[in-house]
Amino acid sequence: MRKQPLFALGLCAAAWWGQVSLTFAKQVQSTRAQPSEQQGKQTSGQQSLARQNQQMEKQASGQKAQTAQAPAIPPGYRLLSVKEGQVIAQGIAWADDEEGLSPDCSHLVHTLYRQAGYPYPYASSLDLYRGTGPFLRVRYPHPGDLVVWRGHVGIIMNPREHSFFSTTSSGARIENYRSAYWRTRGYPHFFRYLTKSPSKASNGATQALNRQPQH
Repeated sequence: MRKQPLFALGLCAAAWWGQVSLTFAKQVQSTRAQPSEQQGKQTSGQQSLARQNQQMEKQASGQKAQTAQAPAIPPGYRLLSVKEGQVIAQGIAWADDEEGLSPDCSHLVHTLYRQAGYPYPYASSLDLYRGTGPFLRVRYPHPGDLVVWRGHVGIIMNPREHSFFSTTSSGARIENYRSAYWRTRGYPHFFRYLTKSPSKASNGATQALNRQPQH
């Protein structure tokens, strides 16, 4: 008679121990699964970030390709030659010390170009920066080209010396567009005048857009 209660008690203890072991095993499996899930999430996030970086690189390469392409010259027009630009720069050198010639920068450039025989409808420096009038943006400036920031414009004097002529708070003078002050204004755009007059050296004008000047 005593063996039956002991046997029943043993069965209950075994059942209880089995349930405890099963619960512990589930907890261990859950603990092991969590790092795997986290690793899976991290891997998925890394793959998503890699895809975004690839898309950004493709967009950047596309923008570089567009920038590298030379802009089209309108039919019947040509860019000013280096010699013609040098004539413009040499013709305005006298204005450095000329009294009374100190209008704002865009009107000064407009006047000097008209005096040199290259007229164009007046445009503000901001409009010139965006690209307007008979000017084509170039990569490397020549003498006589425009150097334009958002809100300021001047005429290139000597690209090797990075000098340009314009009106400043101190009057009309020659400045260095790579000086500390002008660097704070951002990277400038360079523009060259388009003319209809024929030229013996008009061949290869498109190739000269992104060619560094040799002078």
